[in-house]
Amino acid sequence: MMMRKFTVRWVGAIFSLLISCGLVQASPWAAVGDMQLRNDVEILARHGVISGPVNTWPISWKQITRNLSRTPEMDLPPYVRHAVMRVKGKIPGKLRMSVRMQATNNPAIVRGFASTARNDLDADATLEYNNSDSGTTLHIQGGYRKGNGEDYAHLDGSYISQDIGNWSAYAGAFDRWWGPGRESTLILSNNARPMPSVGLRRIEPKAFKTKWLSWMGPWQWDMFVARMEEDRFIANPLFVGMRLTFEPIKNFEVGLSRTLQLCGEGRPCGFQSWTKALISVGDLDNTGTVNEPGNQLASIDLAYSFSLGGNNSLKIYAEGTAEDQNVILPFQFAKLLGVSIYGPYGNKGAKWRITTEFSDTVSRNVWLFGKQRFNLIYRHFIYQTGYRFKGRALGHSLDNDSRLFSIITQYQNSSGWEYIVKYHHVKINIDGTGNNTVSVPKKNMDIFEASIQRDIGFGNFKVGLRHNSDGIPVLGNEGAFSSISISWEINY
Repeated sequence: MMMRKFTVRWVGAIFSLLISCGLVQASPWAAVGDMQLRNDVEILARHGVISGPVNTWPISWKQITRNLSRTPEMDLPPYVRHAVMRVKGKIPGKLRMSVRMQATNNPAIVRGFASTARNDLDADATLEYNNSDSGTTLHIQGGYRKGNGEDYAHLDGSYISQDIGNWSAYAGAFDRWWGPGRESTLILSNNARPMPSVGLRRIEPKAFKTKWLSWMGPWQWDMFVARMEEDRFIANPLFVGMRLTFEPIKNFEVGLSRTLQLCGEGRPCGFQSWTKALISVGDLDNTGTVNEPGNQLASIDLAYSFSLGGNNSLKIYAEGTAEDQNVILPFQFAKLLGVSIYGPYGNKGAKWRITTEFSDTVSRNVWLFGKQRFNLIYRHFIYQTGYRFKGRALGHSLDNDSRLFSIITQYQNSSGWEYIVKYHHVKINIDGTGNNTVSVPKKNMDIFEASIQRDIGFGNFKVGLRHNSDGIPVLGNEGAFSSISISWEINY
């Protein structure tokens, strides 16, 4: 009962803000899922067109577009100017509508930043209204999914937001991607379906004016409270996410994230529980006793982009996500490391990118070092369903005790055709125990992918082929198998 009252108060407070405030210009968000847009945003950030952190998605369109009007007078290479044109073509107007359909005979088990079908059939439609006078955005997204034993309609992706100065209050259920990883991220990704949430996030990452904090440079903040599903070991727990990102040096980004699971049916949810969970030092949380308030993860990620000469750039990045153990600092880390090289091909606007990324959800004491510990991350002895929502991990798509090594090559020519080839080496549930949601037995496999996409005049069309060297019996695959996927999206 206390949990329900708390949830109602949060929802009421946010919607009171939405109704009562009518300030500044609307700033809808660029959503998770468009890898082409993310690539262009990184290119524009590297060349000074976009300022501030760009590794937290969704990202504000106001941040993306702030300096686009200055690009004609800037000395930019042709491939950057093509990125500017592509971004301008995606800026939403006052009213935006879209329809998207994705189909495959086998949904991918490696789910990266790019949107892929969750089921054999995954279709949705979107209607978005942006009121520049009141600063209100209403984004309604509804769809239907069928396959893999599921058959349901949904409103995933829907939200309402209200600008309040340089802040946006919001309520809805949409995907988040926290961190610089491209094929995986450890703390919060689009792997699971989005949870219904209310929150507050900064619109533009402006720097502090005070000399004590100005060293941080442009900074961004997002905080939300979500309600998890009823069908789990402890029904309807609350989920809290907080993320601070800042750019103390141009193109050097630091991200600090923290998530909490607390409350739920039969669990304490009063002021004392929230205080212990938020302070979480010493014996206040993760004590190994039933008296602790909840389950927590903490994460730090770093990314730095710099020139290699000839308009080519290199981005190196890393992430460490840890269980918030009974010590002052986080302990027992999962890790992610990546390198992405990109630049122009010729002088007509074509571009290329090669990315190598490694992620590991087997815990170690101190990030890269220390004894391995299995069946730890994404698990909790009180919240036994774990760090998951509707059967999928909220972080890495391969769940806990898994490793993923990826090589991705991308080429986009000046006429808009984009070609992508990927190789994944996958190890799932390395110790063969625990409750990994992808595979209970240990599984090793190689995955090869190739895709091509382009805007063909009546929508963006993408077709992909994928070959797995082995299957996962629980997903209906035995031995090697191949898959095809088709995606079509049109915006009005």
